Amino acid sequence: MTTRPASLVRSLSSGVLASLGWQGCQVVTVRALSTRRLVVCELDEGEHARRQEAGLVPSADALLLHCRAHVDPSFLGRPSPVRIRGAVTIGGSWRSARTNLAGFAAFGARVAVLPAEIAYRDAVRAEAIYHGFGLVTTEEPHKVIQVPDADIGMERTWVHRLVEEIVYDAVLSQQTTQRQDLGSQAFMKAGESHVR
Repeated sequence: MTTRPASLVRSLSSGVLASLGWQGCQVVTVRALSTRRLVVCELDEGEHARRQEAGLVPSADALLLHCRAHVDPSFLGRPSPVRIRGAVTIGGSWRSARTNLAGFAAFGARVAVLPAEIAYRDAVRAEAIYHGFGLVTTEEPHKVIQVPDADIGMERTWVHRLVEEIVYDAVLSQQTTQRQDLGSQAFMKAGESHVR
């Protein structure tokens, strides 16, 4: 997936997620299973607070996750600090969307946000239905052409938890960046008022 302009990600957050019924979710860019993806998730506030209180950082590395599970076998049985709704890809072609999202089948719904001229093609719609992909138009108002298959139907493994930990790490990193941006803006405003 190529880097998308911030305006596209804002559009995703405001319009596409609402059209899918995924209000209250956040979008993070992660490298999960060797591919960069936009992942839609919700923070489990209770589990997040427990983790923060205990000083537990995300186990976003396979070796770290195995070590933590060895030291505390109950760790893998605890609730995840994030609930993954799915992965989304924006724009481009059906082929690139399918390639980006294919490996995410075990972790959540998969949605391709494509120009209407591509998303409405019979071949694209048929393949999306067959593979369980959702299709949404990039044009506003965003139209859901095909609802994603949200039923993963797979037994959870440690890899599921690893992906959740990677996403959790991205959520915390995004929150830190937002706080730093707000701090910088406040500093700049304070400096401007001081100059006057």
